[in-house]
Amino acid sequence: MFNAFEKIFTVKETETAEAVGSGGLPVLSTPHMIAYMENTAMTLLASELNENDTSVGMEINVKHLAPTAVNKVVSVEAKQTDKSGKVFTYEIEAYVDKELIGKATHKRAIVDREKFMSKII
Repeated sequence: MFNAFEKIFTVKETETAEAVGSGGLPVLSTPHMIAYMENTAMTLLASELNENDTSVGMEINVKHLAPTAVNKVVSVEAKQTDKSGKVFTYEIEAYVDKELIGKATHKRAIVDREKFMSKII
């Protein structure tokens, strides 16, 4: 059976579309919702890591379904749906007050920190 994990975030003024330049309104930006989702999956995957490992996001398919105001609490749940070698797949949903505001399919890979950093372009 695959794992699941839930993490809670509170929308900050610095995370709005207006503040980050991804839109012109004071609502949770899509880039920050994606960051919440990736962070939740990363936290879930952490238990699989060796001392020299980390995980990196390699793919995300996301739908941002509803606007969210500053100071609202966002609950993000990541469920692992597949594992192929060192690549893990997650279904992720984000909610505010039980209303679905976003969903995604996300892949993360386990990598050796040193080897990964040696490949930076």
